[in-house]
Amino acid sequence: MSREEFREAMKGHALEIIEEMEEDHLNPLEAFMEQMLCRRAASKLLKQHEEALIREVLQALSELDEFQPGRWLWNAAHPHLPLHAFFRSKREPYFRVLSMEAMPQLVTVTVEYSSAKGSSTLHKEEIRLRRDRRGQLGLERRQALAS
Repeated sequence: MSREEFREAMKGHALEIIEEMEEDHLNPLEAFMEQMLCRRAASKLLKQHEEALIREVLQALSELDEFQPGRWLWNAAHPHLPLHAFFRSKREPYFRVLSMEAMPQLVTVTVEYSSAKGSSTLHKEEIRLRRDRRGQLGLERRQALAS
């Protein structure tokens, strides 16, 4: 990726974020409710798993081919970003972690997401991630579930 391509991609992300900030400013009650729902989703996961593991799983999901929410999760490994910022409960495109089971070498996560803003189609997948020799999570199996 060249420097110009990187700048164009970052410009696209920045414009989307600015658009969402403007929507939040126009609808503060909706924005507050969305934030509370996302904080609750993050809190539920944090009761069962360590934050470092959750961030590692989100980062691994962002690297999957043709995984639409990956574009929102690409910086999940950065600890200075709040964990709840990666979940989208009511705001489109949706992204929810329905369940997560972690073992030392294997993580199974069930997610539900919509493919694009304005899309009413929800996708539900079970994704199994396994650690490689370097200890990094990678895709082992990905299976679509009935919604």
